Amino acid sequence: MESCTQIDDQTLNRYADGVLPEPSATAVRLHLRSCAVCRREVQLIRELSAALRAVPTPKPPDGLFEEIFPVETESAAPIPLVGAQAQPVAFSRRLILSGGAFLIAGMAAVLVLTLGPERAMAGTSTLRFHREEPGALTLRYETVSALAAEPGLRARLRYWVPDSLRFAQTEPGYRVVELSREEPGVFSGAVALPPGTVYAVAAVERLDGNYIDSDFGRSWEYLKTGGEGRATLDARLYQVLATSRLNPVRAVEVTEQALSEYPDRPELWTALLLYGRGALPEDSRGMPLGVHRERLERMDAATRLRDPGPGEMHALSLYARLLGREETEAHWRSALTAEHPRHEYASQARLETILLSSTSQAEKLDALDRSWSLAPMPSVAQVGLQLAQEVADPALTRIWLERYASNPVFRDPRLDVEVTERMGEVPALGTIAEEWILRQLSGQPDWLGPDRPLAGRRANFEAEAAESLARLHVLLGRLRVARGDRAGALDAFERAAELSWNPRVFVELARFHAEAGSSTRAAQLLALAQADPVIPLEPYVPEGEDWATAPTEARLAVARAAWREHLASPLLDEWVNGGATLEAASGEERTLHEVTGGDVTLIIQTLRPSYVPAESLDLLRANGPKLTAAGARALLVTVSPDSRSGDQTAAEDNNQEIPPFLHDRRSEVWEALGAWKSVQYFIVDSAGVLRYRGEALETALRITMMLGDGSLSSLPQSEGSER
Repeated sequence: MESCTQIDDQTLNRYADGVLPEPSATAVRLHLRSCAVCRREVQLIRELSAALRAVPTPKPPDGLFEEIFPVETESAAPIPLVGAQAQPVAFSRRLILSGGAFLIAGMAAVLVLTLGPERAMAGTSTLRFHREEPGALTLRYETVSALAAEPGLRARLRYWVPDSLRFAQTEPGYRVVELSREEPGVFSGAVALPPGTVYAVAAVERLDGNYIDSDFGRSWEYLKTGGEGRATLDARLYQVLATSRLNPVRAVEVTEQALSEYPDRPELWTALLLYGRGALPEDSRGMPLGVHRERLERMDAATRLRDPGPGEMHALSLYARLLGREETEAHWRSALTAEHPRHEYASQARLETILLSSTSQAEKLDALDRSWSLAPMPSVAQVGLQLAQEVADPALTRIWLERYASNPVFRDPRLDVEVTERMGEVPALGTIAEEWILRQLSGQPDWLGPDRPLAGRRANFEAEAAESLARLHVLLGRLRVARGDRAGALDAFERAAELSWNPRVFVELARFHAEAGSSTRAAQLLALAQADPVIPLEPYVPEGEDWATAPTEARLAVARAAWREHLASPLLDEWVNGGATLEAASGEERTLHEVTGGDVTLIIQTLRPSYVPAESLDLLRANGPKLTAAGARALLVTVSPDSRSGDQTAAEDNNQEIPPFLHDRRSEVWEALGAWKSVQYFIVDSAGVLRYRGEALETALRITMMLGDGSLSSLPQSEGSER
C-alpha cells in the first residue's frame, strides 16, 4: 500500500477533522497539492468521520422515513420538513428501490441528518474562495444539489490580471481544477493563479460537463479586497467588464454597486451609460444632462492634476463623447495614444479613428498595419482582414488572416465562419478560403477548453460546434463547385448533412442536389427541412424557386421519424417538485403542478424578464398557435420581476400571445428545475417529469411540440433515417 513519510498520521487526522492550528494547517494544504496519497487519506478520514457522526443519529423529523421510502397507503399524507424552501424528497416515477435507489435515498438521509433540514432543504450551494498566498486560490464547494453524491467535480475559472506590461488587458485567463469530495456535499481543490489576479469567476460542473451549478445564474466571483475588506477598484472594474460580456442588463446593476463605492470614477459612469443605454443610478434618475456634463468637467479637471492610467484616459474620452464634449474627448484620446501607444485602449482609439476617416481602403490598411506593429490586438486583425478581403488582395489577405489566426483563445467560432463566408464570396480569394477551411476542419472542438462558456453545457457546446463545422463544410462545397470539383463538393455537402440539424443547411444541400440532377436526395433533404415543427422567423426556402417542390406525405413521414429519433436521444427523466410555488401579478400563489395543469409545458426560467432576448420572445410568439395545437403550453417564470415602465406595461397588455411572467419569489421552481443560467429552457411532461434542460429555444420548442402531440411517445422500429 502506498504511504507518505512527510506527514505523520496524527497531524493528517487533525487536519482532516479541521482542528489543526495554523501555520501547520497551511503547510499541510501546500503538501496536499502535490501528494495524491495524502489527499486520498484525508478524503477517507472525512468520509469515515461523516459516517460516524451519523451513528447514532438524532431523531429525524416526523415523516422523514416515509418521505424517503414512500409506501402507498390510502390515508397517508406527506409531512414536509421544516425549511426555508421545503421540498419533499421523492423519486422519479420510474425509479425502483434498487441498489441505485438505496444509494440516492441514503445520500438524502445523510444530507438531512448531518447538515440539518434547514440547510438540506434550502436548495442552495456555495463556492468559497480563499487566497492562502500570492498565486494560490483554494476553492471549497458545499451543495445539497444533485451534485452532492458525485465522487468528484470540476470547477472552471476565468480570471483577470491588470498589468502595465500586459497590453491586451480585457482578455481573461482560464483554469480548470478538479474538486475532491471531502464528505457528502463538500468538495475542495486548489488552483494556481497569477499573483496579480484581482477578479475571477467560476462555475462548478459534473465531470461529464452536462450539469452545472452556479450562484443563481451568475458565476461565483472572487474579488480582491483591500485593507478595509472592500473590493478594490481594479476588482470592480473587471467585474463590470466580465458581466457586460455576458449580460449588459446585469452589468448596469454591477456598475451601480461599484459606483456606490467609487462614485468619482469615469470608467464606471461610462460603463453605466453604455450598458444602460442612458440609464442612471436610482439617486440620479431624471437628472438633467447638464448635471452629468458638470460631473465630467469636475472629473476632467481633477484628473489633469495627476497622472492617470490608460483606463481612466480611455473612459474620460468615451464619457466625453457620450455627453457631446468633443474637445475633452479629443484631449484624452490624444493623451492616451501619445503616452500609452502600446496599450489596448490606445489601439481601440486608433482603430476608431482609422474607420471613421475618409481615406482610401489602401491608406486604412497601411494605418492598420502601423497600429498592429505597435500593439498586435485581435480587433485590429479582424478589421484588417475584412478590409483586405474587400480589396480582394490575396497577398494582404494572407498576411491579415495569419494575424487573425494568431490569437485563437476566446475567439467565437461563429466569427470564423463569417470570415470564411466573406472570403468565399470573392473569387480571387477562393484558394485561400479553401485552405483556411481545411485548416479549421483539421482540429476538434475542445469542450474542456476556454471556448466553452462557464455556464454552457458540454452537449450544447458540441451541438453548436457541429453546426459551425457543418457551415464550413457547406462553404467548402460551394468553393469546390465553383472550381468544377463536383465529387469533392458532394463529399463536403454530405458531411455537412451528417453534422447538422439546421433546416437552413438542409435547404442549401437540397438545392445543390437538385441542380446536380439528384432529385431524390434533394426531396429527402427538403422533407427534413419541412418536417421541422418550429416556425422560423425567416423562411427557409425563398419564394419562386422551381426546384423546391412539395415532398410527398410518405417522405414527410420518414423525415418526421428522423426528427423524432434525433430529439428523443437527449431526453431526461428527472423528478420535479410539483409543489414548488409561483405567484401571479395579483398575488395569488399556485403550485407548479397546478400551473402546468398536467400538460406538456415549455418553461422559460430567468432571473429577470429583461434578460430574455427579444428574438426568443418573437420565436415563442410565432410558435404559440402550434404549441396550443399540440396540446402543450408555455410558462414564463422569473425570480425577480423587472420594474415595469409605462412602455413595458403597454407592451405586455397588448401582447396576448406571450403569457405573463409568474414570480418565483422563493426560487423554489429555480431549484426544482435545477436551473443555473440567467435564462434557461425546460420541458416538463404531462406526468410532471423533467424531459429537457438546456440553452436552445428552438430545440426546446421542437421537443415540446412532439411530446405534446405524442410523436415522442414511441419511436418507429423499422423506419430508418435518411440522413
